[in-house]
Amino acid sequence: MSDAGDDRASDLPLSGGPPGAGHLPKGRHGLSRAFIVSNQRERLLDAIANVVAEKGYAGTRVADITDYAGVSRKTFYELFTDKEDCFLAAYDAITALLMDRMARGLAAVSEDSWEVRVRALLGEFLRFLAAEPAFARMCIVEVLGSGAAALARRDAAIEAFFPIVDQLPRSQPGAEKWLSPVTPVFVTGGILEVVYAAIRRGETASLPDREDELTRLAFRAYRPDTDQSPR
Repeated sequence: MSDAGDDRASDLPLSGGPPGAGHLPKGRHGLSRAFIVSNQRERLLDAIANVVAEKGYAGTRVADITDYAGVSRKTFYELFTDKEDCFLAAYDAITALLMDRMARGLAAVSEDSWEVRVRALLGEFLRFLAAEPAFARMCIVEVLGSGAAALARRDAAIEAFFPIVDQLPRSQPGAEKWLSPVTPVFVTGGILEVVYAAIRRGETASLPDREDELTRLAFRAYRPDTDQSPR
């Protein structure tokens, strides 16, 4: 790619670093084409997350993304079809990072009770969003206005939580008397609405402070005696 020698580098995929930090060496640097393409793609994914968080999906132009990433428009279109294609790739990458974080959190408490596992899952989710405010805004707020394909990705990601918060309680004797088929939708939807509102208000950093409250409310939806507290 003709502009490879002038492109700036990001230390990590989706690093969230400021534009202008670091450059690939100019001239005959000896870097492989595969490395350069991977580096450029990662920087574009990082760029769209940060630009969309600042300007909104509708207000983001391809030029904004390439300027932030430090790559040419030609390079962008060699890697992505359009803005939506880049957005979807970034959404998938961020979701994968989040899922990996939560999977590791769950693995650490795999032998514990359902309540402990749900708390661990929710805690990892809130801490990830608080640590990555641009990613949080992109994936929780801006995704809602980014088109049908992104909404389908969002729906699939949300539905992945249902078995974790629903399977064990629903297997208990008599659960059908107090659990509705929409209980997991109610629980996850309520949590997401609280998270959405906090991000819109610029309170993303405070999300981990909601862990106890949100966990308690989630447990109440799954208990026939709503006066009980989580163990």
